[in-house]
Amino acid sequence: MKGLSAAIVAALMLGACASPRTVAPVARDTMTYSTELARAQQEQLLLNIVRLRYNDPVSFVEVETLSTEDSGSVSGGIGGVVGISPGDMVDVISPAGTVERSATPTVVYRNLRGGAYAEQLLQPVAPESIFLLSQSGWSVERLMLCCIARIGDLDNARAAAGPTPSVLPDNSSFRRLAAQMRDLQISGDLLVQVLEGDAEGDKPRVVVSWHGGTPAGEALAAQMRQHHISLRPGLDNGFHVADISSTGRTVGTSPARGRSILGMLSALSQTVDVPPEHAALVGNTSGGIPQRQITTCSPAAPWATVMDDYFAVRWSKEKPKGAAVAVPYRGYWFHVDDTCRNAKSTLDLIGHLYALQAGLAARGTSNTLLLIGN
Repeated sequence: MKGLSAAIVAALMLGACASPRTVAPVARDTMTYSTELARAQQEQLLLNIVRLRYNDPVSFVEVETLSTEDSGSVSGGIGGVVGISPGDMVDVISPAGTVERSATPTVVYRNLRGGAYAEQLLQPVAPESIFLLSQSGWSVERLMLCCIARIGDLDNARAAAGPTPSVLPDNSSFRRLAAQMRDLQISGDLLVQVLEGDAEGDKPRVVVSWHGGTPAGEALAAQMRQHHISLRPGLDNGFHVADISSTGRTVGTSPARGRSILGMLSALSQTVDVPPEHAALVGNTSGGIPQRQITTCSPAAPWATVMDDYFAVRWSKEKPKGAAVAVPYRGYWFHVDDTCRNAKSTLDLIGHLYALQAGLAARGTSNTLLLIGN
């Protein structure tokens, strides 16, 4: 009987815990939500790139708040068999209990429109924001080809940052300058600095410096002088110094101009390969050098001439298995292959700049609105 009494007491204690209670979210939920949000952002960027290839309207949705209610319940009881025999009473007591847990996420979305749309998507990204990433190890060549519209009198295929042009734009001189800067960056000879304004109200400046006296260094200096990029006369302690800020400081020099996020996406959309039956639905561009070999990571012809191999989107009828990110559209799947490291990095770069523009817009520190192609 003592065993029976103890089991009944235990059952009552378990029953007291049976009411639902709120508990803190666990680590695996945090990881799950973080992973899904990152995947959703990349899919949204890729989907809008594909939409722009088809000249379809784009749409951006942001997660404004994400909350989750984590609840659990514990219940318990006893079960048993009591036998009566001529001897002592025999009891077989079996305690029973269940633990239940549930998480209910609540997501509030915000459709980007109006002033927020203009500031985050149409506002050109400041060169100082773009080149700031080079200090974190990003390729200066990738930053320039993807995000800079113009530097000095060099144009980076601004026609690509809108509807598909009929003739391939020529950005060969711009690409040559970007490649020269990248070579010096790889050798450790290029220093890119983002400096605060000298006086109150001045904008930050992008200053690039590299050693003089070397063939590569002198070639870059000559290229900058030829194309009216602000280069200080002479050498500063053996270094060439160029100011490529968005504000011109001397007569005869042209400041740098960044692309808007929408302009970047439009330029990348030109590299999207489309099914043959959709050829009449998209713009076609003539010109360029014929591509020697088409691979999974090659931009759609003839845009390898302009974009190199920094981005490429392929299509398939079925959902691809080896895709880093894939979206369904118009009866097909469009994807960035997981082996295309350059394309994945470029998409990641756009995600960083998109988030940066959102932060600047929230603080009210964006610049005057310019045209998409600028």
